[in-house]
Amino acid sequence: MRTSPSRKIALAYPSSVPWLARVVGGIRRYVQENGRDWRLFSSPPVHSGTGESALTIRSLQGWQGDGIILVSNDERELQLAQEIKIPVINLAGGRPEAWGIPRVMVDHYLAGQAAAQHLLELGLKHLAFFGWEDIWYSDQRRLGFHSQIGDAGVTFHSFLKSPRLAESQDWMQGMAEVTEWLASLPKPVGIFAVHDYRAQILMEACQEAGLRIPDDVALIGMDNDEIVCEHSAPTLTSISRSSERVGWEAAALLERLMEGEDAPSEDVFLEPDGVVARQSTDKLYCQDPVAQRAVDYMRANLRSQFSIADLAGHAAVSKRTLEMRFREEMGVSPHDFLSRLRVKRAQALFLQPQKRTVEQIATECGFGTVPTLYAAFQRISGKSLTDFRKDHPASRKNPLGDRSDDRE
Repeated sequence: MRTSPSRKIALAYPSSVPWLARVVGGIRRYVQENGRDWRLFSSPPVHSGTGESALTIRSLQGWQGDGIILVSNDERELQLAQEIKIPVINLAGGRPEAWGIPRVMVDHYLAGQAAAQHLLELGLKHLAFFGWEDIWYSDQRRLGFHSQIGDAGVTFHSFLKSPRLAESQDWMQGMAEVTEWLASLPKPVGIFAVHDYRAQILMEACQEAGLRIPDDVALIGMDNDEIVCEHSAPTLTSISRSSERVGWEAAALLERLMEGEDAPSEDVFLEPDGVVARQSTDKLYCQDPVAQRAVDYMRANLRSQFSIADLAGHAAVSKRTLEMRFREEMGVSPHDFLSRLRVKRAQALFLQPQKRTVEQIATECGFGTVPTLYAAFQRISGKSLTDFRKDHPASRKNPLGDRSDDRE
C-alpha cells in the first residue's frame, strides 16, 4: 500500500471572514477521511490591534511548502500565484477571469436562481436585487436571480453601487440613498441582497422608511452567516453557500495538482446548499382573502395535526369552497400546499446551525412520524431525505458561521 506523503499546505485567506471557517472544516475533513498527512498553516487573525498581517502569496515567497489555497482578487497576488513553483487554488470570485489559477467556488448564478425561486413561491409579484457594481460574483447572483423570474409576470428592480463610491460616502449618505430606493419600490416586494451584511443594511433602511419585514419587504441574503442571520430582528433568511464542500473539493483538486495532474481548464462550481428560511420571508402573499386566511393558519400551526375541514372552518367557508378558491389562487390543493410547506420547513431545519434529530424535525413539521416525513420528502422534492443530507453537508454537521466580504 502506498504511503501518503507528508505535505505542507498554506491557507492564505482572511481569517476574519467566518464563512471561510466552513471551508477550512471541509479541507480538514478531506484530510482526515482520506488519511492524508497534511500540515495546514493558516492566516492569523488580522483584526486591528492584533499586530498580525494576513498571509499572502507575496509573504510566502521562498516558503518551502507543497501547495497553497488562496482567497484573493488582487491582481499582483494573482500574478505572483502564476509564477510560484507550487500548485495554488483560488477560492475568490470577485473577478470574471481566473488569471490561470484554478478556482473552486459556490455557483453564484445558481444561488441567485434559488433566491428568486424562494421569493416567487411566496406569491410576490415585485422582486428586486441589492448588490455591487463591477464585482463578478455580484453580477452572477443578479443574473441568476433575474433569469429565474423569466416570464412570470413579475416586475424586476435593482440597486447597484460601486464599492469605491460607497467607500467615499459616510454612513448617513449611503443609508439615505438606500431608504429612498426602498420607498420607491412597489409593495409588497421581495429583495435579494448580495450577501447577509448588505441585507442587514436593508433592514436598517426599512426601519428608516417605516416599512415592515416581511409584510412590506420580504428579505433574503446569502452566506447564512449565523452572527447576522440569527441575531437580526427579524431573523434573516439566507442562501447557505456550499463552503464545506468548497473546502473538500479544493483540497481534492490541490492534491491532484501536487501529484502532477494538469489543472482544469474551467472553474469548479458547486451548487449552493439551499435556502435557510427565517422570519424575514415568513409570509405568503395571496390576493384571495380566503386563501390568505388558510395559508396563515397553515403556517401558524405547521407542527399541529388538522384536517382540511378544520382549515375550511378557520377560513369561514365550506370545504368545497376552500378547495376551489385555494386551487384557483395557489395552483394546488390545500393538502398538497400544506405538504410542501412542511417539507420546506424540514429542509430549512436540517440546514440550520442548531441541529435537531430526524424525530424532532418530523414533530416540528407536523408529520408526526419519521416514515411520514421520509415519504412526503420523497414525493414533494423528488429526492430522498437520505440523498438530500448527502448532498448538503450542512444538514449533517454543525459548521461555524460565515460572513462575506469583497474577497468572495
